[in-house]
Amino acid sequence: MVKPILVYAYDPLCGWCFGFHPVMEKLADRFKENLHIRVVPGGLAIDENAQAIGEGYSYIRGAIPQVEKTTGVEFGENFKLLAEEGSYLYNSEPSCTAQTVVNELAPEKALSFAGKMQEVIFKHGKNLNRWETFAELFDELSVDTTEAKKLYQSESIKRKTWKNFEWCKNNGASAFPTLLLKIGEEIGVISRGYRPYDTIESHLHHIIRNIEKISS
Repeated sequence: MVKPILVYAYDPLCGWCFGFHPVMEKLADRFKENLHIRVVPGGLAIDENAQAIGEGYSYIRGAIPQVEKTTGVEFGENFKLLAEEGSYLYNSEPSCTAQTVVNELAPEKALSFAGKMQEVIFKHGKNLNRWETFAELFDELSVDTTEAKKLYQSESIKRKTWKNFEWCKNNGASAFPTLLLKIGEEIGVISRGYRPYDTIESHLHHIIRNIEKISS
């Protein structure tokens, strides 16, 4: 039986995705024998939605306590100061492009890279609009930074990144995080928005059991 693909549609600038990442790591480990994992960057803040935190995303400051209480993650003081000051440009394209680069060069590290990108902004308040920030993470994950930079600056990777955004729109990933399951040519939404590990684990377990029964 060909393994189904669990697609994690997320955005590096999504605070709920930051809270969901530990759940996603546990799911990836739990179902490593049953599922392939694919990470798709979704484009939360692009085009006219790429705005300063203080303009288009001022709600983030008020949402931080709710995300922390619900998910158990902690946002760093540097990010809280960034949100309070308000001028940081929330633009998903650079970080989503970096994710597409990792997906191409080292797909087995895609999920780890997603988590590290969110840590550097939501814990340390670093700039996800700068190549240098991504270069540090590529180096940390032993991804060739010279090759990565060439790809990051290429038109082909930009096109692939925007195709990812369209893919998310066309497949029901209208909010982040969204989990989808691809079985053969069929794809469907498993969950949309933050859900605790036990809820998703139980749901996926039953789906996989049913697939196995049908295939046997």
